[in-house]
Amino acid sequence: MSESTKPTGSFDVQSLLQALLRYRWLVLALVTLGTVAAALYSMRLPRIYEARSTLEYDPNPIRPLGREVEDVADPVGSFWASREFFETQNRIIASRAVAERVVTRLGLQHDRVFFGESEAEFEPREVEETALRLRSMISVEPVEGTRLVQVVVQHVEPERAKILANEVSAAYIDKTIEDRMGSTVTALDWLGQQLDQLRGELNDAELALHSFKEEHNILSVSMEDRQNLVASEMEAYNAALTEVRTRRINLAARAQRLRAALSDDPLEADASVLEGMEGIAELRQGLREKLAEREALSTRYGPAHPQMAALSNQISELRTQLSQELAMVAASAEADLTEARRIEQGLGGALDEAHEAGLALNLREIEYERLNRERENKAKLYEVVLARTTETNLTRMLRSTHVRQVDSALTPSAPVSPNVPMIVGAGVVLGLLLGLMLALGLTLLDRRLKTLRDVESLGATVLGILPRIDDETAANMQVDRDLLVHQKPMSTAAECARTIRTNLMFMNPDSPPRSLLVTSPTPRDGKTTVATSLAISIAQSGRKVLLIDTDLRRPRVHKAFEIPGSIGATSVIIGEKSLGEAASPTMVAGLDVLPCGPIPPNPSELLHGRGFQRLLAEAREKYDRVILDSPPIGAVTDAAIIAPQVDGVIVVVKANRTTRDGLVATVRQLSSVGSVILGSVVNDVDLKASSHGGYYQYYRYDYYGPEVPAGDGQGEAA
Repeated sequence: MSESTKPTGSFDVQSLLQALLRYRWLVLALVTLGTVAAALYSMRLPRIYEARSTLEYDPNPIRPLGREVEDVADPVGSFWASREFFETQNRIIASRAVAERVVTRLGLQHDRVFFGESEAEFEPREVEETALRLRSMISVEPVEGTRLVQVVVQHVEPERAKILANEVSAAYIDKTIEDRMGSTVTALDWLGQQLDQLRGELNDAELALHSFKEEHNILSVSMEDRQNLVASEMEAYNAALTEVRTRRINLAARAQRLRAALSDDPLEADASVLEGMEGIAELRQGLREKLAEREALSTRYGPAHPQMAALSNQISELRTQLSQELAMVAASAEADLTEARRIEQGLGGALDEAHEAGLALNLREIEYERLNRERENKAKLYEVVLARTTETNLTRMLRSTHVRQVDSALTPSAPVSPNVPMIVGAGVVLGLLLGLMLALGLTLLDRRLKTLRDVESLGATVLGILPRIDDETAANMQVDRDLLVHQKPMSTAAECARTIRTNLMFMNPDSPPRSLLVTSPTPRDGKTTVATSLAISIAQSGRKVLLIDTDLRRPRVHKAFEIPGSIGATSVIIGEKSLGEAASPTMVAGLDVLPCGPIPPNPSELLHGRGFQRLLAEAREKYDRVILDSPPIGAVTDAAIIAPQVDGVIVVVKANRTTRDGLVATVRQLSSVGSVILGSVVNDVDLKASSHGGYYQYYRYDYYGPEVPAGDGQGEAA
């Protein structure tokens, strides 16, 4: 047997069923109370009627002007925006604004029936307060997967519930139309202001463009044509300048060659320079001829010869004429070069002026384009706003909205509240839960061991049980509870005792325990009955058994067997008598009883002494089994003194009396002194209860013979 235990508060299904069975009348009473209370409560509640009006959200309302004309108050956009819009509209239906409209229309603030008050105690309310009460009656329920929504109104009067549901729907539709109209009028006013402003801005832009054209003289010729003229002029100047530059370069080269010719011998000058000059060519030819003639005469005449002198004069004159002609040609070339340079400068200046005129024209073009663009933008904006203003003015006269009523509310025929079955069911469930909680609480607070499972949950080995035998049954059958195993050997109690005997023998078949101590946590647990029943059962198996009453304070074994108690164990312990002289045979074959004998003043000292040890040794030698009935271990220490001196200890547990703490303390105390705990016997078990289940169930069917009814224990003193 182990001291380990599972948590006390742990619960399984079987424990729950046992608790319900044990406190079934309490649970039933609470369920009945909850049912009655719920029924009475539901009868006192006012009857509430519910009316429903169905609306449809239409994201595409009728458009008489066509889809090209867009309504400025159109609230529906994309899919996700539509979903948000629908959720918003559901809130608006149950809003204070709609409720106040209904209150004002129906005059509910002056209606005492609406408030459910008598005429004597009723006082008119404010519209806001009445609207708040009306809002508590309104709910909006979208129909899943559709654009439909139901406006639900609950009231104590069915006809008024219908009226309120229809009025809320109508007030919401009117509000959407008015909101749309208000938005349209607001938009129209704003568009009118913008139109006037844009008209003035467009006029200013057109006047500014006209002034610019007039200032820069671009009224008859367009800006593009003026640009083309300037470009043509620049192109002509550029071509002429190129031509003049080419001529100036040629003239400069020719003048340079002529200057070179003037500095050299005229006859040595480049013929290409003098090409086309017939007079100079003739002079050069004449000069060559005179030089040749002089060269020819020089061989004949000397330099002083008159003919030679005449030739020299002619040659000198020709040279002079030729130089003069060349100088005149060079001067003419320089004059041409100077003229070409002046023309080049003039063309360059004209080209620069044309270029500057083009740049200026570009600046004027930028300004012109800016003014023209501004005028066009103003014109476009003006056209857009004008068209939008015209469309808005048309839609303002159209009374349409995105919602319409599909079904009007009907007068409800039956109330929706209170839901009597649900309230009564809730009362039943509440009573049942309260009963279960109370039963579980009482079960958890009850520390008594009631079933075999409770004992086993503490780690104790259950060797067997003894059934309950009440005093009335024992008297009617004329049997002694302590001797029932002998007097009724075919009874349930006898079979239980044999089961305990068998379990003890099979714990160690090769060396079964020969000396056994029977004790219990507290008095009146039935340990004496267990000890006598076990001793009788072992003796009936053919063993020689000695039952010793070691309860030296309140002995009872001698009364059960109706033998004298003046001589017994104390007599043997102190040496006054021998075991053979003190032991008494009984009506059970093979069973001897050693009663307590004279009650000593110091039981614990006697059980500690050598005399008790000699008694146990002699008993083991003369008998096959020795069973000792001891006092409760929770009351005195006698059992703890005897336990280490025997082969094993049996702890008796009385069903519905012994506590968990008592059994745990007993096991701990026996273990602390080194005793061998063989197991426990559950006494006073009610076999009619379903809580004991398992293999003990068949006892209730009286397998061997008539069942002995159960009682409340053995009524022993110790």
